[in-house]
Amino acid sequence: MDIGRSRGWRSSETLCRRLGGVCRRSGGGGLGVDSLNGQRCLVTGAGGFIGQVLVRKLLAAGAIVHAPGRTELDLDVESSIRRTVRGFAPEKVFHLAAKGVTGASSLEALRETNVHGTRRLIAELNLLRHSPTVTLLGSGFEYAAKETPLKEEDALSPFSDYGISKLEAAAAAREVASGLSVTWVRLFNVYGPGESLGRLLPHIVSQSRQGLPVEVTAGEQLRDFTHVDDVAEGIMRLAARPTASPGWEVFNLGTGTATRLHAFMSLVVAALASHGVVSDLRLGARPYRSGEPMVYLPDVSRLQKAVGWLPAKPLDKGVSDVVSQAILP
Repeated sequence: MDIGRSRGWRSSETLCRRLGGVCRRSGGGGLGVDSLNGQRCLVTGAGGFIGQVLVRKLLAAGAIVHAPGRTELDLDVESSIRRTVRGFAPEKVFHLAAKGVTGASSLEALRETNVHGTRRLIAELNLLRHSPTVTLLGSGFEYAAKETPLKEEDALSPFSDYGISKLEAAAAAREVASGLSVTWVRLFNVYGPGESLGRLLPHIVSQSRQGLPVEVTAGEQLRDFTHVDDVAEGIMRLAARPTASPGWEVFNLGTGTATRLHAFMSLVVAALASHGVVSDLRLGARPYRSGEPMVYLPDVSRLQKAVGWLPAKPLDKGVSDVVSQAILP
């Protein structure tokens, strides 16, 4: 493993030596993340949608980042976790590795990575001589459905296998994290460049560019859409704040703004039209999914109070940027 300094910043230090090295970019971060400068940060799931952005931002903040790939860090194997954790000795840990966001895995497969893998990682971190602060990603899918914005203390009753696995992961982590300061961050609707093709925005872009119809629901669902850049920023701000050790805190991460799904889709269609791409968006062509909540929104007052910040990227600008990046060479 080498510690490198970038010249002109080449693609997040080529995504931390292609997810296998320890990287550092000289320079400090922005307001709210200055304490991460020089910190040894372990990021699991660094090659994922959110992980790639987080690595880039951590390096820009001056952190020393270790982004192990799956061949180095296998969450199913205790010895692999032990080598990584003890070899790097992180001061901050960002555990993003997970399965099942797109709903393609069975509950048992989700449990193996999301629950048991998380338990193994936290248990090993708890054995270090020092106590790293840990940030874990949860999901709004952990909550029971509610017609008003969800607060961190609201009832938990997942309506999806992914939500079940995340709820169980939180319980497993809390059980073995007795000596650690842990922050559990519940995410909601995250969008941005790099989303998997099965998700709504890239699906609309892909279908439209091929001249195919886009069959969707009527789009009356209320959602809170947060750009991935803001999500990574929020995760870093929560990790950078002073915390009690040991301790366990839960935060929702979102903008605090509700948007109808059809309005979000209209923004995508308008952005495509600005590039000469016509969309055949067929609202109501598909029924709502069984059990899907019509209202799925976070209350973000706890986040705002803790870090004095909320995501700020306007939705229309964020969508336009994502579409432009997908279309322009």
